[in-house]
Amino acid sequence: MKKKFPIILIVSLLVLVIISAPLFIFMVILQDFQVKEFQEVREIAYNSVYKENQGNVCFGNKFKCVKVNPEVKGNVDVTKIGEYKITYTYKYKNKTLVKEQTIKVKDNEAPVISGLEETYKVCPNNKSTNFTATAIDDYDGDISSLISQRIEDNKIVFTVKDSSGNMTEIKKNVDFLDTEEPSITLSGSNTSYVKLNGTYKELGATAQDNCDGDISSKIEISGSVDTSKAGEYIITYKVNDSEGNTKTITRKVYVYSQNNYVTPTGKSIYLTFDDGPGPYTGKLLDVLKKYNVPATFFVTNQGLTKGYDSMILRAYQEGHTIGLHTYTHNYSIYQNAETYFNDLYQIQDKVKRITGETSMIIRFPGGSSNTISKNYDNGSKIMSELTKAVEARGFRYFDWNVSSGDAGETTSTAQVVKNITSSLGNGSTYVVLQHDIKGFSVNAVEEVIIYALARGYTFRALTMDSPTMHHGINN
Repeated sequence: MKKKFPIILIVSLLVLVIISAPLFIFMVILQDFQVKEFQEVREIAYNSVYKENQGNVCFGNKFKCVKVNPEVKGNVDVTKIGEYKITYTYKYKNKTLVKEQTIKVKDNEAPVISGLEETYKVCPNNKSTNFTATAIDDYDGDISSLISQRIEDNKIVFTVKDSSGNMTEIKKNVDFLDTEEPSITLSGSNTSYVKLNGTYKELGATAQDNCDGDISSKIEISGSVDTSKAGEYIITYKVNDSEGNTKTITRKVYVYSQNNYVTPTGKSIYLTFDDGPGPYTGKLLDVLKKYNVPATFFVTNQGLTKGYDSMILRAYQEGHTIGLHTYTHNYSIYQNAETYFNDLYQIQDKVKRITGETSMIIRFPGGSSNTISKNYDNGSKIMSELTKAVEARGFRYFDWNVSSGDAGETTSTAQVVKNITSSLGNGSTYVVLQHDIKGFSVNAVEEVIIYALARGYTFRALTMDSPTMHHGINN
């Protein structure tokens, strides 16, 4: 027996067909752009290769659709973080579809920290974590200055974050230990000079420690200065940090008496010769001996003088004064007092080996008024210090008031004679500057001697009691 469909089911199917038919016909007839795949927002990595993603767009209907290639406008700079707009225009027959895509160029790579050690010595008080490290970011470059350091769970943590928020954090082992000694900085010079019966003022010092910071209050000062007695005194500065590390430095204090010189009666000329001895010194000594004229030689050990030590001995034995000019004649000796005195004591030792006498008479390279020293002293005004320092150590320094011009102004013997003789006037004391390494200048000496003797001048050699001839200090 056949099963019969209910009338109501048959009616329903007929109604559905009647209703759906127009819609089906509409879908088959209607054609438009069909967007199947299109990313409106894309993210790509900084400095990566950019490739377009046009999506899948076609023109047609559900049953038949023709793929459409768009026109593309817009650029993406992968070397610069930011958002870029790309416009895709799809055209088919007389219809147009415009789609916009946002490209986000992002830096997702964290910085790289390098230059780290496996274990760090950290102050027991955890105050010092200023260790050196390097951080390089693929976009920001060197961001080492952004590295932060902290102590956490007995580890030292190095952290750095780039401009995009990418962070790197590295932990290293810590050894809580302080073996570094503090530093002490003297207030004022490390050498001080006080006139006999004057007043010594203690300038003090400051101290810094890598862990404790400013520990100036812990400085212990020992030593004393007796300004009623000339001599060298040592003041000692000592400081300990909280871990027992010790630093000690000293300051030298010289108490000196002002030299009392004697001005000879009559008109006096002091012939002085710098930078020798040299090949012309023997001839000069012959002329001086001929007229029984004493002179002063401020000697050096520079290249031109090598091989002429016998001239120093001869000059000394013939009654001339051997003064000290410089061992190297290199102006770098003016870096500080220590470099100057190291050089000075070397030439003093050489003269003593040759003559057996410790010379205390000196002339500064360039004179006390030189300005070349400021090219070497880092602004410390070294000549103001040295003019006091040499006298505090028992030396006498002499400049000049008559220049022969043989240091660069002239190479003429006649002009040297004129420069010297024209400077002799109504004064009673003249200190003449010449150089016995200049043959033309040595040739002028005999005429100068004859000229001066004929006019009642007496030639003398400088001594520790000779009148002081000082220039103004220029630094």
